Amino acid sequence: MALETVKELLSFDCGLLVAYQVYKSSQLESISFQTSQMRDVFLQHPEVVLIHRTHNPWGKALYTFMVDQPFMQLEGEVTKVIHFAVPTRESAEGLAQMYRTFKAFNPEWKRIKTFLVDPRFRWLPALSEAFPSVDVQLSVFHICKHLQHKIQQVSLEAHTERLVLSALRNGMCAPSESNLRKLYTVLCGFVKPNRLPQLHKEWLLNEKIWAFHRWRTWGQCSQYFKDLEMLTHSLSQIFCIGPSLETCITKIAKTYQKVVQKSSAESAPGPGPLLGENGSSIQNLLVLRSSAANSQRFLLPRDSAPTAAPTPLKPAAGVAAEESAREEEAEVTSREAEERIKQSLSDICTEPAARLCLNEFAVVQSSAQLMGNNGEVASVQILEDAQAVRHKGLSSCTCHFSQTFQLPCRHVLAVLNSEGKAFEPGRIPARWRKGNSTSQEGQSSSDGLLEVLSCSWDKLLDKYLAVSFLTAEISRLLSQCSHEEFDRRYSTLRELADSWIGPYVQVKL
Repeated sequence: MALETVKELLSFDCGLLVAYQVYKSSQLESISFQTSQMRDVFLQHPEVVLIHRTHNPWGKALYTFMVDQPFMQLEGEVTKVIHFAVPTRESAEGLAQMYRTFKAFNPEWKRIKTFLVDPRFRWLPALSEAFPSVDVQLSVFHICKHLQHKIQQVSLEAHTERLVLSALRNGMCAPSESNLRKLYTVLCGFVKPNRLPQLHKEWLLNEKIWAFHRWRTWGQCSQYFKDLEMLTHSLSQIFCIGPSLETCITKIAKTYQKVVQKSSAESAPGPGPLLGENGSSIQNLLVLRSSAANSQRFLLPRDSAPTAAPTPLKPAAGVAAEESAREEEAEVTSREAEERIKQSLSDICTEPAARLCLNEFAVVQSSAQLMGNNGEVASVQILEDAQAVRHKGLSSCTCHFSQTFQLPCRHVLAVLNSEGKAFEPGRIPARWRKGNSTSQEGQSSSDGLLEVLSCSWDKLLDKYLAVSFLTAEISRLLSQCSHEEFDRRYSTLRELADSWIGPYVQVKL
């Protein structure tokens, strides 16, 4: 049976190389093979090689070697494959034999500079011993898959999970130092400390890992993850169809040849399904589990290539010019959006109101912004408790700042900034607008806040505002609770007042 499989493989490609071992029962024990097309791809792009491991329930593992180069030059991840191998067993000896075969098939192996591997890769010392001059780094694709899987295991609330996965996608497709640090901060803020070690969040701050991925643009990153997801998923499906290694290898070789031939026959091949009809096309690496997630449109940012994505090192000339122009335009748009907001607030608002709003906007600019939009309400999270913004007209937000001052808070400004819009005069209450007589008489509605904000700042005013905010918050909480809860809270406040000032002084609560 093993010999029949080998003969069938050789019939696919006259330049195919194959090495195999058989059991006494004449069944395949191990096999390594590569076609002439695979060898050509390796000779064109030998510098960085990604190794993906697929295991099946019967104790066998398939190792797929791929070049990790600009996908614009290679149509689909399946055409990046340069070697398939199934070792006799996953031991130091078995993997050493597999690597020796790879080197024998590819005498130019010394041109390899880096291997990218899964964090759970087996027997790393065997890889380093076989290729002593090659650097071994963790694969960004496998790190993101690991983070996605762990995030979905830590039992976050559905809304929070969507926001964290959104931050992960932002880091995946625009892996700038700023975005990765924001993702690191988000994970630290939302995941319980005892679960953080499982996430290995320190990988996000390892510059060497992301250097191999950072040259890609937003669109290239998205395509890179999508193609790898489809390929690895399809390999898993085929390799696990049954215990017969012969059947699995024949199926893999046939579907590989079919896709390569189709790609060669088409003048402009599309992304298409990879590895045959049985491979399901996964449209996004971040598969969100709840139905509510599917109704969310993530704003990352303005659904376009972010300004932080660097220009690729080796893109095709025409695509490079288009991508560069698009990124430069997005950067200019972002700067213009900030200036529009600042100028509109300065033109419309009184000085105290403008100062309050600009302070809020400063928080928006220096913080991580996670946003989801279901049409009516935009959910905004700025490294703090989630708030809901009335998206129609951006009229209000649930945060205390918006409820107290009726001014645009950091969450409303974050939505405006993401959409590149300026603020409209009609959204500012009359008492806060310039040239309005009520702005000078705002003490009745704002408890002298306008007067306080217009004065120079000192410790006394700081205390005054702190007491005012605390009083307003306590009043709000007391007014919203039940009678039983009100009596309990009132009694607690009464005891606090008596213990602080003394029962002999009547304090009005």
